[in-house]
Amino acid sequence: MSASKSKPTHIYSSISVAIVMFLLGTFVLLLLHSHNLTNIIKEKMNIVAELEKNADPDKIFTLLQSQSEIRKGSIKYIPKKEAISTMSSNLKMEFDEESNPFSDVVTFNIKSANYDSDILKKIKIALEKNDAVKSVYYEDLTIQNIKSNLNKVAYVILSIGLIFVFLAIVIIRNTINLSMYADRWEIKTMELIGAKWGFIKMPYIKTGVMVGFRAFIIAAISIMGLLILLNIYFPTIWEVVNFFYILTALGVILALAIIIPAITTNEAANKYLKKNMDALYE
Repeated sequence: MSASKSKPTHIYSSISVAIVMFLLGTFVLLLLHSHNLTNIIKEKMNIVAELEKNADPDKIFTLLQSQSEIRKGSIKYIPKKEAISTMSSNLKMEFDEESNPFSDVVTFNIKSANYDSDILKKIKIALEKNDAVKSVYYEDLTIQNIKSNLNKVAYVILSIGLIFVFLAIVIIRNTINLSMYADRWEIKTMELIGAKWGFIKMPYIKTGVMVGFRAFIIAAISIMGLLILLNIYFPTIWEVVNFFYILTALGVILALAIIIPAITTNEAANKYLKKNMDALYE
């Protein structure tokens, strides 16, 4: 095989496959982290219990602490004076505490495994039966919307990735076809003197695998670069990112970066080797 002539084509193939691997790697990361992200958001969703006037918050604390579904350490009492003070600070305005429209509230979080509509309703009913609680508020639709949006984004990335997979296969096949066409007489000579197809194809398969491996290196660096950028602009991202999931995603794209070129190269080489002598002049 003429390495100098085919080198630019192999570089283009590596870049094309790298784009595919980057998109697929991003999809795998998003897919793996979607459940983790949803759980973290669930445990950060505040449930608010509005208290009656002059209610004793300690009784509510005792009641909440008896609920196994509630995260330990998440229960917080916010007096109405603190609420009006926070609003005054945010709006840069002074408010009269005597006409304070707020009520004392207790906020708490639910364990992610228990963040379910039925359990939320059960806790709401249990709390509202208490004379000290005026009402309980929570947002159930937010989690459903987050999960729905994550799934939509993941499948959009997957669709784009599949398109690039098809383009990469076409480019790799063309690359191998060009290489084998340039070496067609040498290949036939080797075949005539008794060389087996496996021996003839091996250099091309190795080249295809190297194209895939270079693509993996480019894709892996790009994915890590993306994670570093996210960390710079969104430092809390590491609350969601799981290092094991990163390794899993890199392992998946490494396997695909080697398997796709190897299979594609083998099929293209088989098709070319089946040509007879007359077809070599075409």
